[in-house]
Amino acid sequence: FFFRLTFFLGARMTSRALSLPKQVALAGGFEAWHDAHPQLSTLRAMLDAVCTAQTPDEALSQVKSMIALGNHLWAYMYMRMLAYKNIDLCYATVLADPAALLPVVYTPTVGEACQKFGLMPQYPRGCYVSIADRGNIKAVLQDYAEAHLARDADRQPICDCIVFSDGGRILGLGDLGAWGMGIPIGKLDLYTVCGGVNPHRTMPV
Repeated sequence: FFFRLTFFLGARMTSRALSLPKQVALAGGFEAWHDAHPQLSTLRAMLDAVCTAQTPDEALSQVKSMIALGNHLWAYMYMRMLAYKNIDLCYATVLADPAALLPVVYTPTVGEACQKFGLMPQYPRGCYVSIADRGNIKAVLQDYAEAHLARDADRQPICDCIVFSDGGRILGLGDLGAWGMGIPIGKLDLYTVCGGVNPHRTMPV
């Protein structure tokens, strides 16, 4: 179950400024953010070294080794790294065993993940709108769309679905602010796995 639609991998390298978390943007982007926080840099390197799967079976073997030890948060971080490296492989892996992996990519694991979201490595997926963006929200959304969405024949970004959270009352955990990004990402995971929504045409906000 792979999405063979127009998607430009080069978009991952497109410069973003408006739609990043404000502190990440001030740092100079995600790589600079990780470099400025040694624990994040170390975690990211560890996940990169562990996440070597090229097939759904290999990914299942790797992530289930974490689940077997009760390390659901590590399994969550593994799946986020897998999605960053190859989002089609990530969803193919979830579809190969949804009973095991849906509780990892969404509830109940996403609750703990949101509580620790800013302590984990960050990835490009996710459009962040700040209160400082009032009056400029369209430009923020466009900034993300230009960098990450699939394009039509006229090379215009295509968006079929946006999941928005204000970060408040996340699973009864209170106002988590930008750390609540795990919710729109997780809900879009469900829409893709259960409803066939093309992830290259969605925006978690």
